[in-house]
Amino acid sequence: MMNEDFRIDGLVADLRPVRRLRPARGFALVTAATLGVVAVVAVAAGLRPDVAALAPDPLVVLRSAALVLLGVATLHAATAAARPSIGEHRHGWRWALAAIGLFPLTAAILTLAGAPTPHEMLSAPMIASCLVISLSSAAAILAVLLAWLRSGAVTDPHRAGWLSGLAAGGLGSFAYSLHCPSTSIEYFAVWYGLAIAISAGLGRLVAPPLLRW
Repeated sequence: MMNEDFRIDGLVADLRPVRRLRPARGFALVTAATLGVVAVVAVAAGLRPDVAALAPDPLVVLRSAALVLLGVATLHAATAAARPSIGEHRHGWRWALAAIGLFPLTAAILTLAGAPTPHEMLSAPMIASCLVISLSSAAAILAVLLAWLRSGAVTDPHRAGWLSGLAAGGLGSFAYSLHCPSTSIEYFAVWYGLAIAISAGLGRLVAPPLLRW
């Protein structure tokens, strides 16, 4: 018995208090990363003239709001994954994803109604710019978020990974949205949707090895 007590005392002797993980800190870090990529996009690629004049086109406002909503809602669920608790689930991100889904639905209706295809839909330079800027912005945000999640106790790294990728994709696409010259619903539905899907897949792919205990 004395020997067991000695071993237990030895195990706990080096223990130190651990600072409690706060989701608010994860939010703050991702917010800072998002503002950083917005600043980089503004300097490197430039803002839309109407955005720079603080009089954005209504569709720009709508798509930007939808992207931020998606990013924030999925970020809320992703940061919660770092502090698992029994019986607590956050599903608000599903409503945000459903809201984003209205854009492809609208685009499909317009196409079926015979609306002309916007020229930018097939513009290789615009498509390349959209995907490169959106995905590079998303990758930077995803890196910050995953670095923070590593300090937590993620019990489902696969779910946390794709939620993180989805959040980063929404926020990274928002950064590009402030530069994007298109005001086409079809363009937004297809190419922004592709960028967000790739980002979610990237998060699902890279997160599990990083977040496993």
